[in-house]
Formats: sequence, C-alpha cells, structure tokens
Amino acid sequence: MITDGLILMVVGMVVVFLFLLLLNVLISGLSWLLKDHALQEEQRLLEAEAAKRKKKNSKKISGPALVTEGGEDPGRITAVISAAVHAHRNR
Repeated sequence: MITDGLILMVVGMVVVFLFLLLLNVLISGLSWLLKDHALQEEQRLLEAEAAKRKKKNSKKISGPALVTEGGEDPGRITAVISAAVHAHRNR
C-alpha cells in the first residue's frame, strides 16, 4: 500500500517535471523564432516615439502664440485658476 503511494508520487512528479521542461523548451524556441520580429517592432515603436517628440517640440518652439484646444490663452487659464483658488482660500 505504501509502495503504491510512493509510485504514484514519483509518477506525478515526473509528469509535472516533464510538463515544465516541455513548457520551458517551447517558450525558449518561440523566443528564438520571434526575436527578429520583436526587434523590428521595438524599432517601429522607437521611431514613432521620436516622431511624436519631434512634433511636440516643434509645437513648443512656435512661440508665444500658443493656444489650447479650446482656443484660449494658457496664461489666461492659469490666471483664472489662480484667482479661483485664492478666492476659495479667503472664504
């Protein structure tokens, strides 16, 4: 009876070990197989980020005529917010 339990334990441990070994081999194989695709995707993402930064920097350089999406001057918005905070604190 004890030997049956020990045999079942060893068989279970071997099955789990083989499953994990197979999983490790498959993940390593897929990693090796898709390495080029991952590098290309990373390069595309870096190029897109650089283009976004370049576009953002070109907007900053355009000068003091900076206008928000709503069409208002950011300095005016800052002044209004500051006045509202000041009025709230002085209640």
